[in-house]
Amino acid sequence: MPDLTIAAVIGSLKAASVNRAVFAAARELMPAGVELIEVSITDVPLFNEDVEAVGDPAPVTALKDGVGAADALVIFTPEYNGSMPGVTKNAVDWLSRPFLNGPIAGLPVGIVAAGPGRRAGAGVREHLALTVAMTGGAVHGETHGIGGIHGSLTDGALTDHETRAALRSWIEGFVAFVRDRPTGD
Repeated sequence: MPDLTIAAVIGSLKAASVNRAVFAAARELMPAGVELIEVSITDVPLFNEDVEAVGDPAPVTALKDGVGAADALVIFTPEYNGSMPGVTKNAVDWLSRPFLNGPIAGLPVGIVAAGPGRRAGAGVREHLALTVAMTGGAVHGETHGIGGIHGSLTDGALTDHETRAALRSWIEGFVAFVRDRPTGD
């Protein structure tokens, strides 16, 4: 039984996403007693207040329940056109509901972006951190970016030792951030 559970949202619907590969490596690199569990956003519909008014659809309930049951959240996301993909933003929108009282409110949130460019997802990391903070999420001040990701993969797995070491270091910092936060008890 883990003493810390971290939910993970992967902000790409592509089955062989490089961010899914980073998520898989992160699961392997978690410290003892920490479990990283994916909460799928594949079937989450676009946020719509009319839909919300009649009740969250089952995929939204599963998303909210999965994140709400965790001690923290890490969002693994690509950068699209200098910002966040629509599916990433949509997941945050649903998690923010009811506004400032949704499962993301007060939750420690980490942001990891991987992509082919040299900027290592700087735009998505900045925009997503601002968006999550606006929803009441407690964003870990140090986001993690991996640029030139394709050079760090072998057969779809994150194998580059330096990239894995940097990810492990970020994970350790994030876990410390989660553990150091007051529990509200």
